[in-house]
Amino acid sequence: MRFRGAATALGGAFVAATVALSGCATGGPATAQGERAGGDRPQVNAQPRSALRDGGDLRVPIDALPTNYNPKQVNGARVVNYQIAEAILPTAFVDGADGVPVLNRNFFDKAEIVATAPQVVRYTIAADAVWSNGRPLSWEDLRGHWRALKGEDTRYEVNNHVGYQDVASVERGASDKEAVLTFTRPYADWPGLFRPLVPKELTESPEVFNKGWLTGPTVTSGPFELAAIDATAKTITLRRNAKWWREQPPLDRVIFRVLAPAARADELANRGIDIYPIGADLDLFTRASNIPGVEIRQATERRAGQLTFNGGEGALLSDEALRTTIARGIDPQAVTTVLVGPMVRGAKAVGNHVLPPGYAGYKDNSSVAPFDANAAKAKLDELGWKLEGKFRAKGGKPLSLRFVVAATPTGRTVSGLIAEQLAAIGVEAKVESVPAERFHDTYLLPGNFDLIAFDWTKSPYPISHDRPVFQQPVGTKYGNNFGRVHIPGIEALYDRAIAELDPAKRDALANEIDVLAWRHAHHLPLYPESGAYAVRKDLANYGARGLGAYGFATAGFLK
Repeated sequence: MRFRGAATALGGAFVAATVALSGCATGGPATAQGERAGGDRPQVNAQPRSALRDGGDLRVPIDALPTNYNPKQVNGARVVNYQIAEAILPTAFVDGADGVPVLNRNFFDKAEIVATAPQVVRYTIAADAVWSNGRPLSWEDLRGHWRALKGEDTRYEVNNHVGYQDVASVERGASDKEAVLTFTRPYADWPGLFRPLVPKELTESPEVFNKGWLTGPTVTSGPFELAAIDATAKTITLRRNAKWWREQPPLDRVIFRVLAPAARADELANRGIDIYPIGADLDLFTRASNIPGVEIRQATERRAGQLTFNGGEGALLSDEALRTTIARGIDPQAVTTVLVGPMVRGAKAVGNHVLPPGYAGYKDNSSVAPFDANAAKAKLDELGWKLEGKFRAKGGKPLSLRFVVAATPTGRTVSGLIAEQLAAIGVEAKVESVPAERFHDTYLLPGNFDLIAFDWTKSPYPISHDRPVFQQPVGTKYGNNFGRVHIPGIEALYDRAIAELDPAKRDALANEIDVLAWRHAHHLPLYPESGAYAVRKDLANYGARGLGAYGFATAGFLK
């Protein structure tokens, strides 16, 4: 789940506070969510290495520093950690420009299914791949990663064990550079494992896994390495890894800097940063259009805004009849038109909880529980919530909901629109705009809200990686089901979908899951992201990545 800077992830699906909580050119191919300037392909100003100058710093704004730098730990699975991971940690497969995962040959020579009954996958690690402590990458890293994430030892506080729980064993192959995984059942999304791969030093014990990287990564491997984390300046600095066994990246450093969205346009104009995400913030879009030396790059992404309901024990919206009724009083298309319409022609509200727009099996199932204010008002009357003045009450208790968003322009727009829609059916939404740096740990994780808005960013494996979003809460264990809404039968459907190797059948099961999510108002999909970024024109191989990887290893500035 993805904070652009402050995020929670599903090992590939992330939660972002920046856009839905903060906050175009036309043409290009039409997508399920309208037309973007770049269509489905990345807009990154692709250039050969020969066109780039050697050196320079890429400065990227983020919302907050992570409270844990382990991307696989529940409190550390944030977007900035996954950005950093691409630069300083191995991964078995990376996202191609078209969103299709491809083998990462910087770290692996091969990764292939070698048997099907049971399913067996063999990974061959690149001979020259080493960790920053000088130890070669080996099969033991994959085994340690699997042991920590498979879910048997609950002391490992992981954000997602899907896939790893289906692995029966990880064994040494013909050498230390070969790992053999044997599965208990078919698992189609096996390329999504080890994304990224963490070193065995991090998985040696639950204590180390949960707390070993609280202040920063200690053992890394990639084209960059950690140079410094400055808690005062709120920056994370990566530098070239002198031990990197491939071609050195063009950039000297990548610097992530905490910067409020409202300040980013001025900072880009003053050359304090080199890029910023526009998301659903029309003001950031307009201002970027007027900055000399800056262009807007835009491409379809898997990110979308949504609204989560607190259905946990004791919460007002744990009453399913009330929750589903309130959901029907919210108009996602109206929100989409206001936020994204000016930047994406013909923008349509997101109609699926599981599969992202543009995905082959995507289907708009919102007709299962469509927006209908009149029906919502009638149902509230039936449930005993009667109007007493402007808002409703029942047994002397007002129908009032705490609505948490980040204190950003888009957060104010989203909350204002939804609060107005809810007021129209007699529901009071008390908006709480909170600092983005406190959003995740103070509000989202502990369930300190009735309603909360943020972005989900899907991985190329939306079915398997989204399972924790619907995990049944047990005590303090809820995976990434931040609203604690449990839908009976949904996990069994997920198990079937994850084990299904036929793509069409998997997509059909995913759409069955989505129908259940609509019926029970698990959360409410809202709008697609614009996929737009304000970028310095001389920055190459970086920008609107669309469905592809970030590309830190090839990014640089034109000569």
